[in-house]
Amino acid sequence: MPIPIDKILTEYADQAYEAARLGRNGVHTPRDLVRRKMLAELEATGYAMRFVNGEGRIAWRATPQLRDCLTDLELDAEAGLEDI
Repeated sequence: MPIPIDKILTEYADQAYEAARLGRNGVHTPRDLVRRKMLAELEATGYAMRFVNGEGRIAWRATPQLRDCLTDLELDAEAGLEDI
């Protein structure tokens, strides 16, 4: 059963999976396990939160703190490109 997460966390999870896939030595880590571990870490740091969605299932979404952090990173990257 897929883990219901918002768009921001889905993108973050996909990047975490790719990083795990590139770093392994013949050991296959399932995508679902990478997502669970990532969600646990983000929830512990305050960057993800659980909620009950419209279907009555527990889901996760990015906190405003994570959204602000990602916005700052994006603005820094755009400023870096303007300097080139």
